Amino acid sequence: MDYRKEIDGLRAIAVLAVIVDHTGLGWLPGGYAGVDVFFVISGYLITGIVNKGLADGSFTFRDFYKRRAFRIFPALFFVLAIMTLFSWIFLTPSELQDFSASVFFSVLFLSNGYFINFVDYFGPSASVIPLLHTWSLAVEEQFYILFPLLAWASWKLGGKRGLLWGVVCLGIASLLLAEWGWRNEPRANYFFSPSRFWEILLGSVAALALAGRKRPENGALATFGLAMLVATFVLYDDLVPFPSVYALLPTLGTVLILVFAPVQGGVSAVLSGAAMRWIGGISFSAYLWHQPVFAFSRIHGIAPDQLVTACVLIALVLGLSYGSWRLIEQPFRSPAEGRPMLRKFRGMILTVMAIALIAISLVGYVSDAPLKRHSAADQNLFETTRVEASSYNRGIRKGFQRQAFDGSGDATKVAMVGDSFGRDVMNALQENGMMAQLDFALWTIGHTCAPFFLKDETGLSEHVDIEACDAEWDRYQSEAMLRSLAQADVIIVSHKWSEWQVPFVEKTLENLTEHSDAKVILVGPKQFGFSGLREVWAIEEDLRPSVELDVSDEVVATNSKMHALKADAYFDIQLSVCPATSSCPATTPDGRAISLDGGHLTPAAARLVGERLWDNSEIVEILGVSRP
Repeated sequence: MDYRKEIDGLRAIAVLAVIVDHTGLGWLPGGYAGVDVFFVISGYLITGIVNKGLADGSFTFRDFYKRRAFRIFPALFFVLAIMTLFSWIFLTPSELQDFSASVFFSVLFLSNGYFINFVDYFGPSASVIPLLHTWSLAVEEQFYILFPLLAWASWKLGGKRGLLWGVVCLGIASLLLAEWGWRNEPRANYFFSPSRFWEILLGSVAALALAGRKRPENGALATFGLAMLVATFVLYDDLVPFPSVYALLPTLGTVLILVFAPVQGGVSAVLSGAAMRWIGGISFSAYLWHQPVFAFSRIHGIAPDQLVTACVLIALVLGLSYGSWRLIEQPFRSPAEGRPMLRKFRGMILTVMAIALIAISLVGYVSDAPLKRHSAADQNLFETTRVEASSYNRGIRKGFQRQAFDGSGDATKVAMVGDSFGRDVMNALQENGMMAQLDFALWTIGHTCAPFFLKDETGLSEHVDIEACDAEWDRYQSEAMLRSLAQADVIIVSHKWSEWQVPFVEKTLENLTEHSDAKVILVGPKQFGFSGLREVWAIEEDLRPSVELDVSDEVVATNSKMHALKADAYFDIQLSVCPATSSCPATTPDGRAISLDGGHLTPAAARLVGERLWDNSEIVEILGVSRP
């Protein structure tokens, strides 16, 4: 397609909006929609190229995919390689494991799927995930793989009209999926390719509508489109569901500019300035570099949410971007006549780089090499990674979730009603040998979904969406759960309690006593304070067990109030780990991390809590267990 200067300016606006938003300055809270602008531009340009090739008979799949590879792979692989080197030097084992997994999926353009399931209790903040931004590259590349096949088939069946209708129908279906997705699966919807394809296909519709026609220049409509972009960047924030019909504001604004921007003057004059075209030209590299630079800065305590720091880091990003554009992007995309070897072997070079990145990332993810780089004391501190901590907390439910009691033997029948904090208690029981002596059943209720046994839920709707909770969790409603509680000898209730919940917990205890003859053990909330292991790592090894972290005042107050409730036994799990009221050690006595997220137990902490449980004679007697 003919080169249009204003498209480079549009790219500049998009990438600058994303970069400014990701600094955390708060100036452009909707700057993330710059990604959606890129999607529309990509759909417009790619569809124009494919449509022209199909129309004049020059289109080949080989040529299309080859051009896409030389456009995207060189700069991406270069940034991944540099960041991999930095990661092996500067990241902790857990951070390196996560980074390695993201490199693996980024090379395969599947990182959007990886990041759907990345965020959990133990997941880091999005601002410190170096390759989080590659999700959008994965969406685009998946589109690039599928669209030529769709276009070719549609063209064979119905020519340009068939292609247009195919694009329109798929675009509408994708938008409807996005509307359903943000209401039902918002996190997955954000990263899910089919929920995003409509934005790219919107650019496709624009390209097909203009194919073979002169663009209908209209400065007023183009200016209105630019105003729509500015409004999005300024007025939207993270609370706006994306993608959804709300994304029509930036995407349609982009379409108005692409279709109606005049050749000269008006919006085109703004977008075609030398500075805008320069930034637009390096926008792909700038997008690749900005997230790793910001993430590594934050990891090392340099926050780009201060103006001076942000300006320095943005300048660094632009400098790196120009370098990779000049030295990597351009030579690989269009090798000069004086570089015949690069022209001949660039495919092989990219293949070797991809294989090397995959191999190194697998070593970082599945082997113990990231941990073995460190001293024995550091290995103790880092022995549990984020992935292992998450797996440890979730794994205990296997074999116990909604499990009917075995009923054989004299083992005490224990029904646990809990969330992930309840699973922490189960891990402690497993670690100290009690679990093997119990006939156990787990009934999970998410802590945000009113985990209370109530006959009257008056006042509860002020705090939770009762209808949604009923749909997601069995809140003392199914016959199986009620039967299990009635059959149990002991009921353990453990959640991430908040202070406002105490009156409802009191009612729950009363109703459990009416429903079942079981003894009830109430487990209090816990919060150990939070400090990234990197901060503990910086302290001398022999001083780490003495490091104290501030704990939540609300947890202390909630524990105090819950102590007074009428349960057969109360286990202050917070006190078992943190002897002081207002602080908690960051590590166990032998230097192992107590928690990675400030709330959930590592295996070392579960062993510690399990040992403290043996000191609680009241609970030991109720459970009817004996030390192995």
